[in-house]
Amino acid sequence: MAGVAALLRGGGSAGDGTDARERASIDALRDEAGFRRSYDGHVQLLTREGEPVELRLDAKVPGTVLMRDKDSYVYFITINNIQQIDLTDDYVVMALFGDGAWQDSMQRLTAKDDAGKLVDVMLDQDSFRDLISVME
Repeated sequence: MAGVAALLRGGGSAGDGTDARERASIDALRDEAGFRRSYDGHVQLLTREGEPVELRLDAKVPGTVLMRDKDSYVYFITINNIQQIDLTDDYVVMALFGDGAWQDSMQRLTAKDDAGKLVDVMLDQDSFRDLISVME
């Protein structure tokens, strides 16, 4: 169980010396807390309906978390009282998002198209993961 606590603190990966049973136990705890972590470290929150929403931080706007749903729409949440968020720590993810209230706070990201019309931002997974900031 010491391996489970270490993984929850540090995110964990498949090559960190834990066995399959410990990884399955960790994955079950994460599912219970309403999120998943791929073994490359990416975090997905689970909606009330069980749909995944991928997370990443905005590198230029402190306290802002970017989200991408299964349909490729991009959302954001700004947590005003926190400047830095460590998404590699499962305890932090559980503390910030475990109650599910994030679903009521997320706002769809919009931008102006070439004609100046506001449109919803949609990004494929690679583009979302490469996104540095919504301020670009």
